[in-house]
Amino acid sequence: MNILIVEDEQEAVERLKMFLSRIEAEKSSPMSVVGVLNSVKEAIAYFSANAAPDLVLMDIHLSDGLSFEIFRHIEVNAPIIFTTAYNEYALHAFNVHSIAYLLKPFSYAEFEAAFAKLERHKTLFSSFPTAHDTHHSRTVQELMREIGSSITEQKKRFKTRFLLHIGDTMTIVPTRDIHYFYAEGKIVSMTLENGRKYIAEETLEEIESVLNPEEFFRISRKILLRAESIAGVEPYFNGRLALKLLPSFQGEVIVSRERVKDFRAWLEGA
Repeated sequence: MNILIVEDEQEAVERLKMFLSRIEAEKSSPMSVVGVLNSVKEAIAYFSANAAPDLVLMDIHLSDGLSFEIFRHIEVNAPIIFTTAYNEYALHAFNVHSIAYLLKPFSYAEFEAAFAKLERHKTLFSSFPTAHDTHHSRTVQELMREIGSSITEQKKRFKTRFLLHIGDTMTIVPTRDIHYFYAEGKIVSMTLENGRKYIAEETLEEIESVLNPEEFFRISRKILLRAESIAGVEPYFNGRLALKLLPSFQGEVIVSRERVKDFRAWLEGA
């Protein structure tokens, strides 16, 4: 099996190679790493000049941006196992030929399970049909439609409104009206576009899990916001960013240095 690694961290590359060697030994299946790339630019050049490998192991955060940029420039006709430290890109991943989404640090058992899934899907990914192979083409198209339907259904599950109990009454707050959530201790408040505030009944983690990550981004342990709430962005000490929010927020709104790269990509709609 010819495998391409797209990863910008050398330690992660070595770990992937170690796992591949173990699979090769256990399953007596030759594993050949045909290349190691660390940037979007290198990946685009590789896929432009070479035949598709049997498998791509791809990180999402590369040295010059998000790997999804690759697919905007060139078609990648190979199955992909994504490896990343962030979970918010799963829907993006399954819009390309992703068969697994592994969160770092993943175990060998998880890696092996991803390979087992590849074997189950090899009919889809081992070869792409020619124009004359009408039966195979129809099979692939049907499978891709099923995957697309699954993604659509998953998107529909994002929360579109919150039902709040205020005294003896209930209030419905549409998600589209909420500009940001703020957690202070165990209390989470939501601030609407008109400045009105309500107390949420869930934790910030629970709220984050049911909102569309394309619409909301968690900039810190305390704040989850939508792009429309951002009135300004300024450089801040130690590589961080300071935000000004609308409606006005009392206190500093800081994007941590670890989240700056993801935050920029989110703002740009990557």
